[in-house]
Amino acid sequence: MEIAEEQVLREKTAAIVFDWAAGRTPPFTGETHTGFAEAIGVAHLVSDEARVNLHRWIDAARRAGLSWSEIGETLGMSKQAAQQRFRPGETTEDVAGDIGDEMGEDIIRKGATAFNEMSMLRDEGRKGHELIRTGALTLVFRPTSQFWEYRRSFGLSYNLPREMQAQGWRYVSTWLPFHYFKRATGPL
Repeated sequence: MEIAEEQVLREKTAAIVFDWAAGRTPPFTGETHTGFAEAIGVAHLVSDEARVNLHRWIDAARRAGLSWSEIGETLGMSKQAAQQRFRPGETTEDVAGDIGDEMGEDIIRKGATAFNEMSMLRDEGRKGHELIRTGALTLVFRPTSQFWEYRRSFGLSYNLPREMQAQGWRYVSTWLPFHYFKRATGPL
């Protein structure tokens, strides 16, 4: 990233708290202790959201195939430091692998990346498997008696366009930077 671009991003981030302050009734003027305490709370919220988004973008980058070395280099730290700081915690779901095929039992597909998950979604939809949630390198389905099709969009907002709503699409989940949608296409 160029220094000028970095400066613009820093100014936009700093402006979030100032925009909040200017939009308050009464506006924040810096003349009371209460106003400063509220401004600190808003700055903390902005910081916390930035931290959450950093973790989500790192998850997305891993799904897209970036190595821990590349992520560490981007953040100015070692591969090991990046792994220790940003590796998602291991859960039962993380170590389960691809499991489940009985009616009513969740089907967990591991290894989903930004580049292969749409074909995985297409394959599972043709088997009558409905997507119910997404996670780090993971798609979770449940068996149904219908065929399913899926769409993925990129962005901050997952508002479903009216034309998609009219066509029967429903929001499933968000795993930054993607939003996932589904619709049933007919009986198996």
